Amino acid sequence: MDITWNNSSPMSKKFNDIYFSTENGLAETNHVFLGNNQLPERFREADSFTIAETGFGTGLNFLAAWRLFNETAPASARLHFITVEKYPLTLDDLIQALALWPELNTLSDKLIAQYPPLAPGFHRLCLDNGRVTLTLMLGEAVECYRQLEAKVDAWFLDGFAPAKNPDMWCPQLFQQVARLSSAGSTFSTFTCAGIVKRGLRDAGFQIRKVPGFGRKREMLTGTFTDADQPTPPSLNHSGVSPAWFGLPDKHCGDKTALIIGAGVAGCSTAWSLAQRGWKVTLVDKNSEIATEGSGNRQGALYAKLPVDPIPASRFHLSGFLYSSHLLRQRLADRTDIWSPCGLLQLAANDKELIKQRKLAESGNYPDDVVRFVGQVEASAIAGITVNKSGLFFPAAGWVTPPRLCQWLTEHPSITVITDTRITRLEREANLWHAYTDDDQALTADVVVVASAAESMQFEQLNHLPLQKIRGQVSLTDANINAPQLKTVLCSEGYISPAKQGAFCFGATFDLNDTATEIRESGHQHNLDKVYDMAPELGKSLSQYHTENGLQGRVGFRCASPDKLPLIGPVAVYQSFLNDYGRLRHDATTVIDTQPQHYPGLFANLAHGSKGLISGPISGEIIASMLESEPLPLEKELIDKLSPARFIIKNLIRRAI
Repeated sequence: MDITWNNSSPMSKKFNDIYFSTENGLAETNHVFLGNNQLPERFREADSFTIAETGFGTGLNFLAAWRLFNETAPASARLHFITVEKYPLTLDDLIQALALWPELNTLSDKLIAQYPPLAPGFHRLCLDNGRVTLTLMLGEAVECYRQLEAKVDAWFLDGFAPAKNPDMWCPQLFQQVARLSSAGSTFSTFTCAGIVKRGLRDAGFQIRKVPGFGRKREMLTGTFTDADQPTPPSLNHSGVSPAWFGLPDKHCGDKTALIIGAGVAGCSTAWSLAQRGWKVTLVDKNSEIATEGSGNRQGALYAKLPVDPIPASRFHLSGFLYSSHLLRQRLADRTDIWSPCGLLQLAANDKELIKQRKLAESGNYPDDVVRFVGQVEASAIAGITVNKSGLFFPAAGWVTPPRLCQWLTEHPSITVITDTRITRLEREANLWHAYTDDDQALTADVVVVASAAESMQFEQLNHLPLQKIRGQVSLTDANINAPQLKTVLCSEGYISPAKQGAFCFGATFDLNDTATEIRESGHQHNLDKVYDMAPELGKSLSQYHTENGLQGRVGFRCASPDKLPLIGPVAVYQSFLNDYGRLRHDATTVIDTQPQHYPGLFANLAHGSKGLISGPISGEIIASMLESEPLPLEKELIDKLSPARFIIKNLIRRAI
């Protein structure tokens, strides 16, 4: 957003309007939004409270609500703040704007430290150790709210003035406000424009005029009263989802969860639930956690992006940004777990080089996410000579998955049980019973299966199309004589900067191969891929291998046919066949039957080689579903991850 500064206050050039009152913006927020939504009183009684806003702007409303929440809400309460912005401020402009409010510095510094790259989509920021969650949606307000799943307690309707920005005050947006509201949800807004009064009244709000702030005589506030009215057909299922992708109801029993599989996905889910007060038991068949697909010494943290974003790449970018945010916020000084050293995705051939140039010129991704660099600049970034130009991801780097999993499971509400294989699941008396191979039972209200391809052993999940893909990485001992790499290199293989003097690089991609032994052919494949990227480093590693021999490790990725993970409730297979069988004859038929899922049974599977970017956000998705919190991603993307999607696809294809 292009802005000008009027007596130190920001003003939008596009809309020729101010961001907040030039008299006293913070006092205006306190009066219009906090006071007229009765937030001081409501926060005192809150367990979980959700505010949604129609214009993030400088973040002043968010900071004021956050401060009030800290002052008045119980220590165990959680605040969810959802906001949208089509024209976000740059970080420098945000810093300058918030400098006007030194009384908010403690909070504004935290926001500034976590302010995301300005890529379109949903950005989930967890603040104050998870007590406060900010979901910042960058894009058109109507479309973003159409993609949101949440129940909102209070609305801050705060776009630029209706006369100057009418798109922010349209009937379609008011319909989404109504869809996301419950009986008793409130709103407040600085304006009394007729278009706003009519739109909110038609959407089901009872409205009233009250005194405005400063020189503004009146403003509007009100309450949603039509929650019991049937939802218009155009808004069913968020307006974007067919019935079979409906979400489970909020979990209302005891908050106990059993998670099967202690890789990145399982540990992330355990952590996200524990952060919300759940008692979690994490079970793994091995003697230690993170010893299978999540067991490598180092893994690359980045998202491979297409020129034009598609749903899969939007999910991967959101996951990458969430993982980066989590690591920066929680583990800034844990150099044993990760390094934000950046990553170079080098072009493997001329065709890919053309695509990379197009991506950089497309304007679809901000430079602080990815930018194109020539071979000379790439070599300077890497600290060694590389063969090709490529894309540079400045916020990317490497992670040690076992160390990350260890940190995630150190939460006092997580109990880890190893050397225990779960062989079957049964639900009795509203509890899940997970039976071990010696027929002992572990019980919990909720079960999350995160045991990769082995998940198909369970009767409830045996219809899932999971695939094992063998991968071998190569490892050196510490302090070898080799060029000092400064950033992760990635092309048809990858290599990370040395950790404690030792290199980790790879990896093979072996379909239909279940062998676990280390192969010389795998080492040679990995060495060749390093040589293709950085010949000097490749020669040094080859010489080391000749003289000392490389070590190695074999793991098995779990993948799905569409290369996206399976995250969400587990469908009752036969019920889906019965309820949605008409799709075999007409894929366009409208079927409103609500989906049948196993109560309290969730899958978190098939993260492939991308678990470092899809695993952490997967835990947030499942925890948000169970708590009926605002979801961290667009509903369209949540649907793409549904474990039930393959049943629907196969019905449409008449494969089942």
